[in-house]
Amino acid sequence: MAEEMLELGQTIKDEPSFMAPDGDYSFMVKGWDVSMYQPRDENSKIPACRQVDVTLLIPYKDEMGNPVWGTKVEHFKLLARLKFVITNFFVACGIGKRGDEFKLDFDQCVGKTGTCKIVQQVGGNGNLYSRIDEFYSPDVAPQVRVNDGMPFVKPDTPNYGYGY
Repeated sequence: MAEEMLELGQTIKDEPSFMAPDGDYSFMVKGWDVSMYQPRDENSKIPACRQVDVTLLIPYKDEMGNPVWGTKVEHFKLLARLKFVITNFFVACGIGKRGDEFKLDFDQCVGKTGTCKIVQQVGGNGNLYSRIDEFYSPDVAPQVRVNDGMPFVKPDTPNYGYGY
């Protein structure tokens, strides 16, 4: 998944950041890419390393009850001590079970669905943001999710005119 480039003169629109209320949500894996993680300061607990940036589709309703087709990028650091995070994600996608061995092949996750817990928290800059707190294994995932019945992508606008 390559980075989209903007062109001078192109029309752009500010899109709100992902701000789902606390709760359990269904997600679908849209794609992934590899990048480099760079710590913000030398006291970081995580060193510079490669990371996999996975794009998740998570529909939700905003504070007014309007549907939002959100995308959330989850960053998986490729460090041995953090492999449990990647394992939790693969299990949530239905790829293997706890205790299984996993090949680091994120292509097998694309199109898969799962359940995650989202929480809101205040960042260091004082702004509120939503983050994924947990990926649930299918055998313990909540049976009711906040976004049940919502499609993962925005439905096409119906064509009520003639000429179809």
